[in-house]
Amino acid sequence: MNKFTALMSVYANDSALFLEEALESVRNQTLLPNQLVIIQDGEVSYKITEIISKFSEKVSFKVDVIVLQENHGLGFSLSKGVIASSNEIIIRLDADDISVNNRFEKLTSYFKKNPKVAIVGSYIAEFNGSKTELVGKREVPISSKEISKFAKYRSPFNHPSVAFKRSEILKIGNYHSIRGVEDYDLWIRAVHYNCSMANIPESLVLMRVGEGMYSRRGGKGYLKNYTSVKYNAYKLDVINFVQFIFGVSIMSVHVSLPVSVKKIIYTKLLHKV
Repeated sequence: MNKFTALMSVYANDSALFLEEALESVRNQTLLPNQLVIIQDGEVSYKITEIISKFSEKVSFKVDVIVLQENHGLGFSLSKGVIASSNEIIIRLDADDISVNNRFEKLTSYFKKNPKVAIVGSYIAEFNGSKTELVGKREVPISSKEISKFAKYRSPFNHPSVAFKRSEILKIGNYHSIRGVEDYDLWIRAVHYNCSMANIPESLVLMRVGEGMYSRRGGKGYLKNYTSVKYNAYKLDVINFVQFIFGVSIMSVHVSLPVSVKKIIYTKLLHKV
């Protein structure tokens, strides 16, 4: 059994059907973990708990379910998951995305070949409905230098695609509880602390998209948290003041756009197939 941890968070709004598909993509990996940590972020449906229970019975590796009595958000949940990991290498999972069957093998192999790397992600392919009908993709910078430069403006990783070293993530402060931008907040600190980072130029995750994806980045709450992350980036000298003002201004416009316009921007420009 290979010693690495897969980490997932589930909450009330997750689809039981999508969760089942996500877990099956773990079971079908060419390289299996020896631990899967699932953080239950608040109360979930009976169907979700049943799926997790049945999955635990089918697999040879350990499944640790940590139940949070109240919903705290993804950042808080993942911080608990990082602490609960019994291994140095942690591979992130989303409860509604599908890992291609050699994803774990490729990520762990990358760490072995590049022992100084702290965080590694990949491209993603986006689908809506059938996983064979791709509607978008997101390519991200490959080298650590390119990632650090890209992070000044946008998130340099596809969050559901990443794997990282537990010790390095704890060293830079772990995930913070800042809803909607918990990943970008973490990458900013990784840049500040000069972590070695990389992305594999392949789509190792099939990411499920829908109207919810385009509507999540909106509202005063999201803008407030985004502004906080950008300001912290400025304080850490990751960006300058002009870049801080520019980034917040662009996001202020973006969050106020109708969902239909956001969808066009993502599908026709940013995540074009």
